[in-house]
Amino acid sequence: MLVPVRNLHRLPDGMDLHHAALLEPLGSVANCLLDPPIINPGDSVLVTGPGTMGILAAQIAQSSGAQVTVVGTARDAQRLHIANSLGLATATDESYRPGTRPADVVIECSGHPSGAALCLENVGPRGAYVQVGVFGKPVTVPLDKVLMKELTITSGLASPTAAWHRAIALVTSGKVSLGPLVTEVAGLGDWERIFKATREGDGMKFVFDPHL
Repeated sequence: MLVPVRNLHRLPDGMDLHHAALLEPLGSVANCLLDPPIINPGDSVLVTGPGTMGILAAQIAQSSGAQVTVVGTARDAQRLHIANSLGLATATDESYRPGTRPADVVIECSGHPSGAALCLENVGPRGAYVQVGVFGKPVTVPLDKVLMKELTITSGLASPTAAWHRAIALVTSGKVSLGPLVTEVAGLGDWERIFKATREGDGMKFVFDPHL
């Protein structure tokens, strides 16, 4: 396959190729959070949605020196367990209670209106709201809170070259772990089973390897 050289990024020696498949989503999250930097050391950060993007965002926030809590629903138990294994605090949307102060930064990764509402409810005055999840349709959220709390709303799209470099550096430095997010590496013949598991939210991320 021919691609422009500027679109190629050399992987560090020893990086697992199956794990490297997650560098693109990591770069996308890095683009949202690190260019420019959104999170300061000591910040309280709330991440809604414990999918791949949410746990990657939480790891970046943690590596930036923040105290991070990842919130999901009751059906996200398996994904919240993965977040716990990475040293992240977790809660369900029903059990979540803010700490002694509201969040300085909220990162919406669920792509669901309830996640956005939870973020807007729990971010503090002059805090930052970062939209990472994709809703895929018009949604209704309490935007008056943007005004009342004087919030800053930001996001980012795709992975520019600088974001790829940041993503690779985050992994090679050990600040972000990709391996725990790869639920299974499967051959192309298993596509039907893998697609079914993905639709049902069973697992985190699946990687197809044509050599299997």
